[in-house]
Amino acid sequence: MRYGNGPLKLGTLALGVLLASNLTAAQQTQTEGSEPRRATVLEEVTVTAQRKQENAQDVAISMTVFSQEQIANANMANSNDIATYTPSMTTNTRFGPENATFSIRGFTRSLRTTASVGVYLAEVIAPRGQTSQTSGDGAGPGTLFDLANVQVLKGPQGTLFGRNTTGGSILLTPQQPTQEFEGYLEASAGNYSSQRLQGVINLPITDNLAIRAGIDANERNGHLNNIAKVGGDELGNVNYVAGRFSVLWDITDNVSNYTLITASDSDTNGYTSRLFACNNQPSEFFTVAIGLFTNAGCNQQLENQAANGQDGYYDIVSTVPDAISVIEEKRFINTTTWQVNENLTFKNIFAYAHLLTENGSDVFGTDFPEITYNLLGPVVDLLPLDLITDAIADPDREFGVGLSIAHPDYPVTDQSTWVEEIQLQGVSFDSRLEWQAGLYYEESLPEGPSGNISAGTISCDFETLTGDPSQYNCFDISAGQLGSVLLNDFRTEYKNQAIYAQGSYDFSESITLTAGLRYTRDETQARGKKIRYAYVGTIQQAPTVQISKPRQVSEAPTGVLEVQYRPIPDAVMLYAKYSRGYRQGSVNPAADPGVDVFDQEEVDTYEVGAKTQFGGPIPGRFNIAVFDNDFTDMQLQTGYISSGAAQTVAIFNAGSSKITGVEADLSLQLTSSLLANISYSYLDTELLEQDENSQKIQDAAGGIAGFSATPIADVGDELPFAPDQSVVASLLYQIPVPAKYGLVDFSTTYVYTGQQRAGASSGSPFSMLDAFELWNFNLSWAGVMGTNLDFSAFLTNAFDEEYETYVSATFNVLGFDSRMSGMPKMYGARLRWNF
Repeated sequence: MRYGNGPLKLGTLALGVLLASNLTAAQQTQTEGSEPRRATVLEEVTVTAQRKQENAQDVAISMTVFSQEQIANANMANSNDIATYTPSMTTNTRFGPENATFSIRGFTRSLRTTASVGVYLAEVIAPRGQTSQTSGDGAGPGTLFDLANVQVLKGPQGTLFGRNTTGGSILLTPQQPTQEFEGYLEASAGNYSSQRLQGVINLPITDNLAIRAGIDANERNGHLNNIAKVGGDELGNVNYVAGRFSVLWDITDNVSNYTLITASDSDTNGYTSRLFACNNQPSEFFTVAIGLFTNAGCNQQLENQAANGQDGYYDIVSTVPDAISVIEEKRFINTTTWQVNENLTFKNIFAYAHLLTENGSDVFGTDFPEITYNLLGPVVDLLPLDLITDAIADPDREFGVGLSIAHPDYPVTDQSTWVEEIQLQGVSFDSRLEWQAGLYYEESLPEGPSGNISAGTISCDFETLTGDPSQYNCFDISAGQLGSVLLNDFRTEYKNQAIYAQGSYDFSESITLTAGLRYTRDETQARGKKIRYAYVGTIQQAPTVQISKPRQVSEAPTGVLEVQYRPIPDAVMLYAKYSRGYRQGSVNPAADPGVDVFDQEEVDTYEVGAKTQFGGPIPGRFNIAVFDNDFTDMQLQTGYISSGAAQTVAIFNAGSSKITGVEADLSLQLTSSLLANISYSYLDTELLEQDENSQKIQDAAGGIAGFSATPIADVGDELPFAPDQSVVASLLYQIPVPAKYGLVDFSTTYVYTGQQRAGASSGSPFSMLDAFELWNFNLSWAGVMGTNLDFSAFLTNAFDEEYETYVSATFNVLGFDSRMSGMPKMYGARLRWNF
């Protein structure tokens, strides 16, 4: 933020609203005994939603735009934070908010599918991850600083951002170097011992060369209290360092080169779910059998959590010896732009990225006693021979339902991604036609093996699983039919190629027709190696090795056809559009051969909308979009327990789904000092058709796998992670103080997220996440006492709302349910020195 004689930008919390990303000085008012002070008006919002700079009101896309000030004031630090303040968008936080995956308008990423929402930094797609767990394809730690803005584009972007954007795209636009020497140093502190330091410097080197560098270091204690005291007392902490360096070189008057280098390193204790329900009355044979293993331990754990007497709702159990979540990411992006002539521009984008992740977590957050104690109870202690007792029962062992343990020799993800894109942009026919065309190539290759150690439905001393397999200390009463320790080694390769073109033709000042077409070919192949160690009692059996080499090729045309009508130029724009989106088919080496390949999904979207702005005594803007989607072959997951692949998921293509909805944004300047914003979303979704896939799983992996098959949604269910209604509303008030003392504003934001499905109705009575409400407050003082200092204080989730973001929905198959909790109340303050 900057205070002086030039344009003045005010930090706001008008989150989730397109219409008021920034405010600017435009009017003069006079208060008694003060100097003239500036009033606020709405400023034009510039976006790059169509790969060129445009006024957001001229773009026929429903979108939400955040400025860097909004991101800072809301204390955003990861992908999940963006979704909290964006109606129509949620995240799946199964592996924690740092690895959250986006869902827009009900288009969801399941475990081990590719992303349905493309995330772009400086026009380049985020690096891919591997397939054993969700990783990559998002906005990781350290991404959300020193940005020009974040743009959330809703609905399929089938031409210009064509890879796997059935749900939409998220554009992260970094601040580019300028010809002004400037920068800032910022320090923040808050509860949970939060400490954050940022620094950015912009340095002109010559008249045609400038550099910009920044660093962001963020550390906070965890809010999840691990009552097991194993592998860390606190989970959910923050600990990352991120750096960014960019160079803008105007080589000639017509040729410029922009280079961006980023690096981030996050090392935390990760997250785990919280056990909250036990199935004490199982009805099906399989659930009864599993209940023998889990029921007594489940109820005992609930008693322990209730008796702990500390944080209560945020008490969790993690018994992974080394609870860890590591995300290391490096990117190099080079963009060369050549203005060939006044009607033609050539652009070349080359990028390289490397992603490394490690993970050790208890997926369900359980601490169940060893199965021997569950079934035999005190009889074990009466056995006459200590040797027999030790062989049958070991107090160091516990019954693990699903644990992910970091492999000692390689990470969960070790993947490099290369991108090359050539683009032409031009104008023709006396500038009535604006067009662009391009070629796209992307290749993502493993740098080595990726995977983890998983232990499921088996009793083990988990500390032994990171060493020599011959020394594993495990016990399986099912004689290897249910339980096992699995060592995963996956190597997945992706190749994506596309050609595209799009043009907009002005038939008159009022009517514009836009048409775009993209043809994409995607190829995925993997090598999966699963080494399974089974036990008959405590006796380890000879390991079995399952090797698979799945391969999938998918291709499809996508695009857009759109008509814009402007009955009142610069005030009202109406549009109607048809767009097609597609998400590639892919492979899933973590599943058993026979169910380790799935096909592409496609969506046809029909949308009408209006974007308006008006003056009068209460000026403002109002935007609305109504859409209907014909969604076929949707990729949805089904979990099961396999003798060859342990606890895993297979991806199947559902027949068809319904998604209809409305999105609306309103911004009003109520007075010269008071700005109001509200953004609303309504979604009506339903899974209309889906094959019964338990037989396919049984054929591939055996009877137990078929019995345990649990889909994420049933026919007639709402689609996962698609809240029926969501609202983001805010008020910004500029406090009347003399201008010589600076500029003070206070804002409040209200967030409502309606009910949303996280699992199939047949899987659990708790498969729907309850609606929740959040209140945030922010106080900003720019130019403190006429100096270059800015001060702000923030309070998020002010009333400490307890809400869930994920539920396992395993109540009817594993005999219990676990859920992931949202963030508690956070507060803090920051001080920034601008220079």
